[in-house]
Amino acid sequence: MPLRPYPKIFQVLVKTHTLTVFLALSNEASISEVKEQVLSAFGDDVFKGIQDVPRIMSLDDFVLSREVQDRASGTTSYEPLTDDQLLRDVVGSWAVLFIQFKDESGKMGPVKVTLPSLIDDDDDMPRSLPAGIDSTMEIDGALEESSVRKGKRKAMD
Repeated sequence: MPLRPYPKIFQVLVKTHTLTVFLALSNEASISEVKEQVLSAFGDDVFKGIQDVPRIMSLDDFVLSREVQDRASGTTSYEPLTDDQLLRDVVGSWAVLFIQFKDESGKMGPVKVTLPSLIDDDDDMPRSLPAGIDSTMEIDGALEESSVRKGKRKAMD
């Protein structure tokens, strides 16, 4: 079976803190081109009002990293990417890259990102019942009854 070719355009998500920058780039784009796009996004007016995110003024103020998960130990680490690497060589389409900011001495800081929860935290709120079901009725029987009545044709006895 032949290998599937890379898509010509990669969708790349760059995350830091609670922010995500969506980029559409050629699969042959280098990491330095991705960094230029991120720097351009951080220079936009939208980012001026955002608190708690360090300001970046040049490409030397941050590094892009990819997440590496060690399945044996269950730990996650971040591998810094070099400017000369190509996107297609280090990630796939819809990849998530993370920003590591550098301090004044040039030392990389940790990745600071808050990922949204996939589980709804509102367990206290009552769930709404489907239309036509009374809350005093037995739910299992009501759902079975409503599924039997669905459809265009009626069963002939």
